[in-house]
Amino acid sequence: MNKNLTPLILIVLAVGIYFTFTRAKIDELQAIRQVNAQYEQALKNSEKLVKVRDTVRDNYNKISQDDQERLEKILPDNVDNVRLIIDVSGVAARHELVMKNVKTTTPKDASEPVVDTAMGQGGMGAPAPSQSTYSTVTLNFSVSSNYQNFLNFLKDIEASLRIIEVSKITIKSSDTGIYDYNVEIKTFWLKQ
Repeated sequence: MNKNLTPLILIVLAVGIYFTFTRAKIDELQAIRQVNAQYEQALKNSEKLVKVRDTVRDNYNKISQDDQERLEKILPDNVDNVRLIIDVSGVAARHELVMKNVKTTTPKDASEPVVDTAMGQGGMGAPAPSQSTYSTVTLNFSVSSNYQNFLNFLKDIEASLRIIEVSKITIKSSDTGIYDYNVEIKTFWLKQ
């Protein structure tokens, strides 16, 4: 009877070991394989990103230095109020205008989100804060000129490389044909 009982005990013992120890280790192994598969996928994605980054860098390096400078002027990556004032003053000087009462303002906190009005779900154009990658600088100044000269000045501002939005103009009339213009413009810069 011992000869028949020994194999049966060994089989029961093997099944018991399987369900108590081996099964847990197999489950651990499957979990490790899943994590390993995720890491392998992440590695493949990172290799693709490196290729895309290299392609973008190569394309950027193909852009001429003049064009890179023009792109930097369109949307600079820092706040340079002095450069903005010099640029606008240069345009004004070409039209024999002198800027007075110059004042610049930037958001209190450079990381403060810009409020965009966007068409959301349901078609409502409600202002919603966005974590934008750009911010604004506001420049206020006044000039005195006749209407045509001021109009030509605004056209040159519009045609400049830098993205400038004329947000407000107030006009004070006079009998001489020379008007006092208070102008508010906004320009944009990339946050880093």
